[in-house]
Amino acid sequence: MSSAAFWDTVLEPGEQLLWAGRPKPRLHWRNWPLYGAAPMAAAGLAAAALGIAFTYGPSREMWLLAACGILVLIPLRATRAQLRTYAATRYALTNRRALFFRIDTDNTRAKAYPHSTMIAPQTLPTTPPSVRFLRVENGKTLGFDYLETAPELLSNLKQVRE
Repeated sequence: MSSAAFWDTVLEPGEQLLWAGRPKPRLHWRNWPLYGAAPMAAAGLAAAALGIAFTYGPSREMWLLAACGILVLIPLRATRAQLRTYAATRYALTNRRALFFRIDTDNTRAKAYPHSTMIAPQTLPTTPPSVRFLRVENGKTLGFDYLETAPELLSNLKQVRE
């Protein structure tokens, strides 16, 4: 399906696409929420492995070191799944709604939020920046994450809010 045909099926009559983008997170310490428990779990397992090595010496209980090394793979797998989720995510801002897309192999799911849920944009110091600009259920804020084109999005948000 071409891009124009896709937007023809998504946009309502009279609705205009203002901005479209996708998350592109980079490996950076600022993006710690992206990694979930992986860094903490890996640090804890590394500390346990070092404790075992210093307590028992290199000749005894080395199987525990190998077990710790294998356990590091569990949080790394979760991080990989999170990165795949971002790879399948697309965002769009129209003159009426903010759209979130999840592109799977067999279908595309979309979630829309009306402009009535918009709040003043908050830029988060991720790399690249994330922008929170929606208030959803339970008072949580939501937005678009890891955007290389965050300044362009912010200018369009300002235009929509006025």
